[in-house]
Amino acid sequence: MHIKTFLIALFTIVALGLSAQSHTEGETFPLTKKGAHYVFTASINGTAEATILIESGIPALLVDSAYVFSSGILSDMELAVASKAEKLNLAGRVYKITHKANGTVRIGNNSSYIGEVFVMSNYDYGPYEVAVPVMYLHNDLDDGSRIVSLDLGNQSLQMLSRASLNASKADYLKSNMNTDTYMGMFAIETSMTLDDGIKPRMLSGNFLIDFGNPELLFLIHQTEGVQTFLADNADMELREATTPSGEVMGQFILTKQCQLCGITFPDAVVVITKKLPLFSTPGDIGLKFFERTQAIFDFDQSVVYMKGK
Repeated sequence: MHIKTFLIALFTIVALGLSAQSHTEGETFPLTKKGAHYVFTASINGTAEATILIESGIPALLVDSAYVFSSGILSDMELAVASKAEKLNLAGRVYKITHKANGTVRIGNNSSYIGEVFVMSNYDYGPYEVAVPVMYLHNDLDDGSRIVSLDLGNQSLQMLSRASLNASKADYLKSNMNTDTYMGMFAIETSMTLDDGIKPRMLSGNFLIDFGNPELLFLIHQTEGVQTFLADNADMELREATTPSGEVMGQFILTKQCQLCGITFPDAVVVITKKLPLFSTPGDIGLKFFERTQAIFDFDQSVVYMKGK
């Protein structure tokens, strides 16, 4: 083969390989913090732009009914009228479900949500029209894989390819996830160790992933695991969290450091709350954990890879 022909052929093969690799990587969605939540803006089914809340504890894609019918974003889906009794409780607010569907909703250019869709009346819970559970986001350019890189500190959510995950996961701590929880929320089987200046104290169990929790960690007061933990550590100082009017909202522990999922957080605050539902899990991992951590969720394999910053 002539050397020039060989070089052209080699260049073409390399270029095609690089093109294929880049095309499977998936989209990056810049995030914005709104209060205690993170949102991004993207088109829905190529029809209209929406502000979308990222969530981990909801069973379906949630969308406001007025927005649905004014924008036409679900015009290709078969919307079934829900019964009058169907409602959804979100953080104490109850919403009526007007319509339901099941299928694929394209988000952005190359990502999709696949699962149930709840259309809800007066869904004005926050500054967004849509809420999406991240565990059902798919990378359309990578055979529909569900690999989500979340970097809240840099306000970024990216759909990764499996090849990219395999190339980088050695740099991360690995933990298994499961859905043996309240409403099938994803959780991490791990341990929490806090040092309050007296001694290290450990609590092991299934810890929920909750993007609606603004703190590093909530301990669920009424669960058996937390009750045992408190009884075994009666010398630990619990401080009261109160409203300006004096109402006690919960308790908290000031720590010199807290280690969670193998990552250390200095001068952390661990909250003990009675306000959450009776989860079967002792702990609830929140936004301050993920703001100080880079996490890659492989929802296909029920594994999360994490490293602190």
